[in-house]
Amino acid sequence: MERGRNSTFRRLVCASIVVCTSAGTVFGQSSELRAVWVSRFEWPNANEATCKAAIDNIIQTLAANNFNAVFMQIRGQADVLYPSPYEVWSPLIGGTDPGWDPLAYMINAAHANGIEFHAYINTHTCWQSGAHAAPANANHLFFAHCDASDPARRDWLIHDSAGNPVQWHENDYVWIAPGVPAYQAYMRRQVLYVVENYDVDGVHFDRIRTPNSSFSYDPISQARRASAQSNPGNLDFSHWTRDQITRMVRDIYASVMAVKPDVKVSVAVFPDPNTSPAYQHQEALLWAQTGGLDIIVPMMYSTGGEGSTWDTRLQAWLAGCAGRHVVAGQITSEGVTWLLDQIDLTRTRGAQGNSVFSWSSFTFWDDYKSDVYQVPTALPAMSWKTSPSTGIIYGYVTDATTGQPVTDAQVVRTGSSYVGLSSGDGFYSFLLVPPGTYTLTASHPAYGSNGTAIATVAAGDVARYDIVVNAPLPPVIAEVTPDPDSVVVGTEYSRQLSLTQGTADSWTLIERPAGATVDSNGYLHDWTPTIAQAGQLIAFTVRATNSLGSDDESWQVRVSAFAPCSPFKLMDFESYNTGDNVLFRTPRYSGTTVNDLATSPDVAAVTDAVAPFRGDTCYRVEWQYLDTDPQRWMRLTTHNAPGRPNPTVLLHHLIRVRMRADNGRFRLAAGIRETDTTAEVGDDGGASGTIEWVGAETDINGAPQGVLVEPMPGVWQTFTFDLQRDPIHGFTGDGILATANDKGVFEHLAFSVVDTVGPFTVYLDDIEFLCVGPADYDQDGDVDADDATLFEDCATGTGIRAPAECADRDFDSDGDVDQTDYSLFQRCVSGESIPADPACAD
Repeated sequence: MERGRNSTFRRLVCASIVVCTSAGTVFGQSSELRAVWVSRFEWPNANEATCKAAIDNIIQTLAANNFNAVFMQIRGQADVLYPSPYEVWSPLIGGTDPGWDPLAYMINAAHANGIEFHAYINTHTCWQSGAHAAPANANHLFFAHCDASDPARRDWLIHDSAGNPVQWHENDYVWIAPGVPAYQAYMRRQVLYVVENYDVDGVHFDRIRTPNSSFSYDPISQARRASAQSNPGNLDFSHWTRDQITRMVRDIYASVMAVKPDVKVSVAVFPDPNTSPAYQHQEALLWAQTGGLDIIVPMMYSTGGEGSTWDTRLQAWLAGCAGRHVVAGQITSEGVTWLLDQIDLTRTRGAQGNSVFSWSSFTFWDDYKSDVYQVPTALPAMSWKTSPSTGIIYGYVTDATTGQPVTDAQVVRTGSSYVGLSSGDGFYSFLLVPPGTYTLTASHPAYGSNGTAIATVAAGDVARYDIVVNAPLPPVIAEVTPDPDSVVVGTEYSRQLSLTQGTADSWTLIERPAGATVDSNGYLHDWTPTIAQAGQLIAFTVRATNSLGSDDESWQVRVSAFAPCSPFKLMDFESYNTGDNVLFRTPRYSGTTVNDLATSPDVAAVTDAVAPFRGDTCYRVEWQYLDTDPQRWMRLTTHNAPGRPNPTVLLHHLIRVRMRADNGRFRLAAGIRETDTTAEVGDDGGASGTIEWVGAETDINGAPQGVLVEPMPGVWQTFTFDLQRDPIHGFTGDGILATANDKGVFEHLAFSVVDTVGPFTVYLDDIEFLCVGPADYDQDGDVDADDATLFEDCATGTGIRAPAECADRDFDSDGDVDQTDYSLFQRCVSGESIPADPACAD
């Protein structure tokens, strides 16, 4: 197939470096990894003969076309395609023991054909079902740790920011929380079983991440993140979550090297090394820099050549990988021309190969063999394996009395500031250790004395040093603050209790309201206050017990009828890099309005190219309508967006947007999704529920007719949406903005065509949720002199009835607006730009 003017040149150059030996073996081209991903949906079959034939065809085809490696999936959703003592058989191969070992057969076939075999394993997924159905096999891990319907069986499941278990998320997977030590140990055990029992050349991890930046706020992770013992760096939510995955990666690498140091560890990761740490908690460059893997395979599933985003990202991976290998991941939908050109670019940039996704859709064998893989080639060497200059120290921390593993012991070694944490089985590790002798110290507040060990390591050593800690202590419960705590009617009250000393064999509620329970980890939940309890103080007393003693902690919880309101800045775009996509998706993201828009421009990104409303950066949005048909509109949605997806708001307050519109008129409205979430303001409130438009009285064939925005080049305008008083018009809802707990999600800004197609350029900044105070008449979030003027416009004097439009000035509800009302108004005065108190007149 012709690919343009460079293809003939490429074949001539490659042909000129082929050398034939007397034995007829052909060598040529630099060493590189040439791989294909083969997913679990592409090779298994319940019929043994059919399955073996599929495996043989895959391996033989790769070998015949000068590929030299395969990433072949053997574990997808906590079920497997090999005989395991820990996990059930996958339904993809019949769901029961097929009577033979597919993994052993695949490895033998690969090695017989000169193909390096990498066992491809999903790590953070517990189950997948498009129908959202539970597994058929009752022994599946799902029923032990991932069942949202059972509070006792969901301890490994991701939870949203409100602490609610999330059963299904991205790609209909059930996702596992990365901050659970028992899971970390479990996953490492699955990998080690494969490495110990099979002659794999490598293990390859996918879905080693969270589905997005909003997870996980599960009880175990929340308690550990709040504890100085298990969060020694005092990391925030995002950094702590990514650190949990990083620690798991390092521990797996150490344990694999202890068994078979020649096995290669690789990961398939999101394509942008700059955004994936925050958005997916996937810090792959750090994994490489700290010695936790051998090969990074960024899934760069897009077109683009030299100078493109694809190229820029590849170079960023290479610049930050600390000498570990980078293999560029591609996808067949790019088309053969781009695939081949990107292989050339990968070679030019000095990466170590390419892998394409995936087997069943790859049809370009002849093109590859004639153009880029003309002859076989060796796999690239790994100097840190063949000539190591550092070693690895690992081991287990255990209780000297019981011999049981100690979780979250802090382990340090002399000569390093890194603080290791023992995992759910007591495992700890140090990578890239310079040769020498070190003192190791393990400490935990549950034990009265530290454990120590003297460790000596040489270059290339993987040295095991176990540590025991002594003298367990009775439990002491950390003080519950604030006291009294607070909860809103209709919202479940939950609290993760923790210990400042000792461990707890059991937790017991001594005093509690009906329904409240506490589990074996000290997680209190299952009580939802009723309206009858509004205004009451509810008492709690909990007891922690072990063999050495017990401790009680008491506190109270005040029940409020409505959620208290505090102003909240949803986004100011200050903490992001230019070019980042945050809060709002690109204009063409929404399927609702994509057909109303031209294909370009399609921009939504942080920028410093213009003077922002405040700070250093703002957000640029660019789009163009297809034509001026009045049904055209653009839905700028927050749906599962990076940075702050689906932000929660209270429905009886305000959203304020600072906007600079440089060209063209449009109509503006806000879309609010009625999710009835329990999340805090600003947190992810979910993506299910009907949507109402605020600020639009009607629509034209589905395009909301909101406030008319006139262009004012270079000028920042302010638009405030009053979710209680502004016109409400149904988008997918009924035209009434209401939920049971008065919460919803700021789902989108709606931009409707007026008289020009564009292109439009709009800048956004300081998007805020504001509380409506009873005296904030101009609805700007404060009560100041402007509001005093508006109050005075309604003053009637005692006994003179005020007009209906002045009812909100009649604080004492006696029909007039007089000195008494003014005295109450004065209690609400906050001053300019100072948030008003919504309870000032109570």
